[in-house]
Amino acid sequence: MIVTENMTAKEIINDFKENYGKVRKLLDEDSKNDPENEPYASKYKAKAILLNMYVSLPTISQSQSEDSIDKVKLDAMMGTVLLNIGIIDMETEELTASENVLVEAEKLLTPNATKPEVVRTLINVYNHLGILWSNRGEQEKAKEYLVKAKDLYENFKCTLQIPLAIEQIINNAGETTADDFLLFEKAHTLTLYYLAQVFWALKQNLKAAIYYYVTLRRQLQYSDYEPIDWALNSATLSQYFAEQNGFFQSRHLLAASSTILEQHEQNLQAVESNEDAHLAKVETFKHRSADVARCWAKYCLLLMSASKSRLMDDAERLEDAITDMSNLNLEDTENICGGDIKNLNFPELDVSKYENKVTDKFLLMYQDAREVFLNCQSWLNKAKEYYKLDSLASDYIKLTQDSSQSYSYLAFFEEDDERRAKMHKRRVDMLEELVKEINPVYYLQYCRQLWYELGEVYSEILNIKLDKVNKTSEKPTPHALKKINMLCEKSIENYDHFLNSIKDKNGKLPQKLEYDVIRPVVSAYAYMGRNSMKRIALDKAMQLNNVKKSYESYQAVVDICKSDEEAASMMKEEYSLCKEMVQILPIKIKKLETELVS
Repeated sequence: MIVTENMTAKEIINDFKENYGKVRKLLDEDSKNDPENEPYASKYKAKAILLNMYVSLPTISQSQSEDSIDKVKLDAMMGTVLLNIGIIDMETEELTASENVLVEAEKLLTPNATKPEVVRTLINVYNHLGILWSNRGEQEKAKEYLVKAKDLYENFKCTLQIPLAIEQIINNAGETTADDFLLFEKAHTLTLYYLAQVFWALKQNLKAAIYYYVTLRRQLQYSDYEPIDWALNSATLSQYFAEQNGFFQSRHLLAASSTILEQHEQNLQAVESNEDAHLAKVETFKHRSADVARCWAKYCLLLMSASKSRLMDDAERLEDAITDMSNLNLEDTENICGGDIKNLNFPELDVSKYENKVTDKFLLMYQDAREVFLNCQSWLNKAKEYYKLDSLASDYIKLTQDSSQSYSYLAFFEEDDERRAKMHKRRVDMLEELVKEINPVYYLQYCRQLWYELGEVYSEILNIKLDKVNKTSEKPTPHALKKINMLCEKSIENYDHFLNSIKDKNGKLPQKLEYDVIRPVVSAYAYMGRNSMKRIALDKAMQLNNVKKSYESYQAVVDICKSDEEAASMMKEEYSLCKEMVQILPIKIKKLETELVS
């Protein structure tokens, strides 16, 4: 773009239009096909054109007289050039150059910030400065720019003016099109999305979650979303709220996710095609539907877990039955939701079909828990239609573990001992079947988890059976005694498998355990110590053997905690108990040995 004194404003505009069209084609189309060895080839070509435009544009005001270009329009054109250079510099990892160019654009455009020709470009400048500083880890600095973008949008909306896109400015178009208006709203949606990321990085998680929600709501409002992505983002966000006991918000987000997926499925079914592109869309739908099903299952598990914890806590807390987070105070200085956390919904969608399937209230009785349990199982089975053991083993294993956990929570609400034992037996069946199917060489981490959980489950059944024996004055039958001993052996056997997977070839534990295995290793030894003592011995020799094995397990805990301060600090209660048992059991061992000799 070379400006001469004889060029008219119309010619300059046409020249700008032609060059900007080339830039957009290079960035929007050609860059997608750049070779791997030159990934930025099209971007660099676009930047060269933009730099030429950058040099030429300032001379326009000097070269015009009667046929001059309006200063605001000229600034808008220059701002667009600078913005695009800054974006290219950012994408090609020239961050200092990007910052300099974007700051220059900010200074140029700020005096006319609320002019229709300028406002969208300046919001995008602020957005990219926010991204740039966020990527540098300077979240407060990023927040400053993004709040500027948010404030500018809100101030401009108050003027009741209509934003103009650069294409309208250079084409002298009359009215703003729906697409132009959508681009302006999209720029603001991106501001809110980037603010959500910044608040998350600043550990202001609740505020970040609300910004993510508002982003989703705006995408619905302006029909500016891809169904699969939107549904997955909504379902993912639901997990945060469920973890904070915000089951009211979590359920609504999940119900909205499933509603959007259902609409998308109907659109896919309306197309009869065997083309690869369509089949790929169907496959993506199945995959992401399974992921949303997993999120529903997690919702059920979190609700059952929170309800269990609440019932186990002090009775006074039972009065605190809030599951919509309305008891929280939100510092809403940006006025993103009017301070009302409960008012997070999608009025555009009718989600009652899915919301009515499961409660959002804490569970009190077995029947309440059973309904949530059945819902959980239904969603897990749906997820298993896609995640199968022979193709996606890791995901299938996690789904089975979730299924086992749901039985565990249901058993907590069950008062009948026999029924509780059967629920835990169901867990044993599914976990043992699974651990037989997977290769410990490739899935060692999962095998460890399964062995440890099996040790726990057998212990749960053992305790139920022992309670039953202790509650009756009648002498236990040989079958009952045999069952108790079998449960002891099975529990210890699985804990042994777990511990052996951590030991070296010589059967020794590492000198220092990795942090994430300290608790399970110490707990496994403590359980083995207790369960060895729970064996019912028919003679003194067998009883002595059981006590010695129990002593060895307790001594292992003492040895670990003596040599590892971190383990001793983390497992204080177990360490204290095991030290006590290590002092007591030798006396019992000596007594039994004496009795055997005599």
